[in-house]
Amino acid sequence: MIESFWNICLLHDISSRDQLLREAVRVTLTRKVLEQQGAANSTLQDPEMLFRIMKENVGERELGHFPGDRDLYYKLYQAGKDIDLLDYALQTLQQDRVTGGIIVHSGIMDRFIAMCGRNHYQSLLITETEKYIRGLVETQCYKQPFKITLLTESYIIAKLLKIYFEPYPNVSVIQGSIYHPLPLTEKFEAILTIPNFGMKMDDGDDVSIRDSEGVAVNHLIPLVQDSGRISVTFPARMMFQSGSIANWRKQINDTAPVSSIHVLPDGLFRPFTSVKTYQIELGKLPTEEVVLGRLQLQKMTLITEREITIRSDQFGLLDNWRIDMLLDEDQDTLRSFQQALVPKVKLRDIADIFRGKSILKQDLKAGNIWVLNISNLEDGEVNLEQLETIDEEERKVKRYEILPGDLVMTCRGTVHKLAVFPDSDGVVIASSNIIVLRFKSTILSSFAKIFLESPVGATLIQSFQRGTTVMNLNPADVAEIEVPLLSIEEQKERINRYTEEKERYRATVRDATARWEQVKNKLYSELY
Repeated sequence: MIESFWNICLLHDISSRDQLLREAVRVTLTRKVLEQQGAANSTLQDPEMLFRIMKENVGERELGHFPGDRDLYYKLYQAGKDIDLLDYALQTLQQDRVTGGIIVHSGIMDRFIAMCGRNHYQSLLITETEKYIRGLVETQCYKQPFKITLLTESYIIAKLLKIYFEPYPNVSVIQGSIYHPLPLTEKFEAILTIPNFGMKMDDGDDVSIRDSEGVAVNHLIPLVQDSGRISVTFPARMMFQSGSIANWRKQINDTAPVSSIHVLPDGLFRPFTSVKTYQIELGKLPTEEVVLGRLQLQKMTLITEREITIRSDQFGLLDNWRIDMLLDEDQDTLRSFQQALVPKVKLRDIADIFRGKSILKQDLKAGNIWVLNISNLEDGEVNLEQLETIDEEERKVKRYEILPGDLVMTCRGTVHKLAVFPDSDGVVIASSNIIVLRFKSTILSSFAKIFLESPVGATLIQSFQRGTTVMNLNPADVAEIEVPLLSIEEQKERINRYTEEKERYRATVRDATARWEQVKNKLYSELY
């Protein structure tokens, strides 16, 4: 039924998300008018009369001019008169490849409704409702004893929701944006939101943060009751990025203390986004403990995989919300590093850090500039023999040049690789899949490599990863990693031990491989 309606629309150039929603709303309103008028069956079979009733009763001011004639409207009406409008909206939004908005997994709504039940919350605000339509369809929470307010920026989605929820007096629909102050007098016990990720908002009255996620929360906090909570989905960047976001995290925890943070399963929001995400609950009342957990997907339901608690005063002392490390069941090694008396220093204070140049496949051609990519890093070393080239002026790529002694690390892909760049002939630049660390005299590159590939270093790198199954590291995040600050003599001693043992290991493997080949070939020769 829905596909038939879509096909008729698409054949007549009615193809955008809003156009498809608008015509379904037009048909539904016409059907309601006919039901109210007690229209005879003959009316429904008469294209001329059906078209006239639509034109007279379904205002063009609300929905705009119908983009067709009576025959087209007759076809649309017959195909769409029995459509469930909410299910139609869900499927239309899911198929939208142009706007590409997130459709939130219904498990988020399930957990939100369960939280409201535990806390006896009655008044709920669901923001940017189009993102939660799947949750509305599958949980049917509007049939429970809640007073629900649905908020959306879109006029046509607001119209659709008002029509669908007209039989439910406990549901109201309003139009507005969470990225601007909402002129609402009502306060809510629970608010559910997933702000747009990674957008920079125009400067307004509040210039403490311009990131869309923070701006939205700032505008929603005044709307929550003193005993209420906001449940918000954040990307990894909001959990650990420094600067204005770090200051904002502290301010938020002071004004609306965090009560829980849960790591969401990898890929929960695919294909809309593949970044790592977290679900945070915060409210105005102080809490004694903060619940930290990791969720997993089991038969389409979000369940708790692991959960711990931390005192709220201890949580307040954290300079970031990277809870992944706290949830690691084997924390002994990491805790030993964090509590060790050895001085530590952040990479940003001892190294220049930059990402390489974005190079398209068609840019690779015979030229004078060599390009280092992920495939050129093997077993902790750089393979210079397989480098590809581009034809470019040296001055234009100078800022991406890798110098001997630089530490290079992958920032994309599925495997984390590190290597110290050796001497080379000619100019070599890093691709955008590589981050380059150029250390000052304080730390030796080889020592930093040893630490970052250790279990502690690997855990620290993992905690800053923004992606899920595909790695995505940002130079600004890598700069926040702490490394032990040993004397140059101590660093050299560890580097020498590492190098000697690695060479001994390689020699052993070479000898064993050669011996095995000899024995194997001898056995083969004895078979005939």
